[in-house]
Amino acid sequence: MLKRFTFFPAFGCVLFFILLLAGIISTGAQAQQYSIGVQSGMFTPNDYGRYPGARLGYSMGLSFDYRFQGKLSLGSHYQFGSFTYAPEGSQHSGLPQRSAVSVHLIYWTLQRNFAFGKDWNLAVGSGPGFFLASFPDERDVQTGFALSSRDFSMPLLLNLSRPLGSIGTVGLKSGLFFTPFYAIGGFHLGPEIRILF
Repeated sequence: MLKRFTFFPAFGCVLFFILLLAGIISTGAQAQQYSIGVQSGMFTPNDYGRYPGARLGYSMGLSFDYRFQGKLSLGSHYQFGSFTYAPEGSQHSGLPQRSAVSVHLIYWTLQRNFAFGKDWNLAVGSGPGFFLASFPDERDVQTGFALSSRDFSMPLLLNLSRPLGSIGTVGLKSGLFFTPFYAIGGFHLGPEIRILF
């Protein structure tokens, strides 16, 4: 159900800065095990059944990862995605022919790393998270505020990378978000650059 959203954007910003601060502190404590990644690429709707005529959009994100000795790592991630769709009855309701949807995702992952030949590494992970989707072109008829929705989400994350000298890695980040009981979507794919500390 779409509803006015006031608390979670502020909560999301606070949470993001807490994660950033935790990342900076961790960097000082375990510098050789920590990395920060920046990604961009394409983004699909987080629920195709809900958005008729949906089209691909773009995404970008920021990740903080701590790799333990061995093959496991923990990550905290923020991702922004956007796509468009054709609202039902837009010709008669005054809505635009195509409406934009902005999706903010915050999630945490436990990842397992697999080494391949020629220095390639594959990280596979999942964990809890949540999303906030906002619809700036659509308004509540009673209040006039932009519509939004939010829900719990679980990512399935895949990172394929190889070393970029001794300073970081370069590769592809991909994933899919599951919203339990009703939606699978929010597939993203794009390049990632990661700096090692």
